[in-house]
Amino acid sequence: MWRYIPGRRRPHDSWAYILHVDEARRRVQLIGDRFFILMEFLLKPNATVAPMMKVYVGKGPRQEVSKFLRYLDYEEIVPSSRMLLEPIVHKIIQEGESFFVNIFNESMPITPRLHQLELLPGVGKKTLMKILEERNKRPFTSYADVSNRTGLKNPAELLAKRALEELIGNEKYFILVAPKSILEEEDLI
Repeated sequence: MWRYIPGRRRPHDSWAYILHVDEARRRVQLIGDRFFILMEFLLKPNATVAPMMKVYVGKGPRQEVSKFLRYLDYEEIVPSSRMLLEPIVHKIIQEGESFFVNIFNESMPITPRLHQLELLPGVGKKTLMKILEERNKRPFTSYADVSNRTGLKNPAELLAKRALEELIGNEKYFILVAPKSILEEEDLI
């Protein structure tokens, strides 16, 4: 989860999953494993990659990709890549459990009447109050912990659904995905 605050570093992903490989142009489209950043990189010569493969895209030496080319919107990824978004987002949410559980620990009100957690499908005022009450006792440590203490069914699935909504739609608020408009204000890669 991220919240842009002026003067602080914007979100960036050091690892990403390949959505599409364009062998002819030696380019790949990827999705970041923390902030779901959609991006395009050049492939290194002789690099062998495939869709759903996880690669390093952060600062420093990279094995499979070389130059960052651009950030992408959902509309800019090829149609075959769109089919991979859902399974990859689910995989990211599962593999990054310790990172994503913190959404339940660190989320904040957006407005006086709307909390970030209420943007998750199925989370209303009653569930929100239970989550806030439980996290005040002690931080959540896993998806199972969130579920057991709040009664929320499958928190990982709710996070994945919200991430996909933010990636695909024109959401007003972003709690999981770092939107292209914010990323382009300052190049991070």
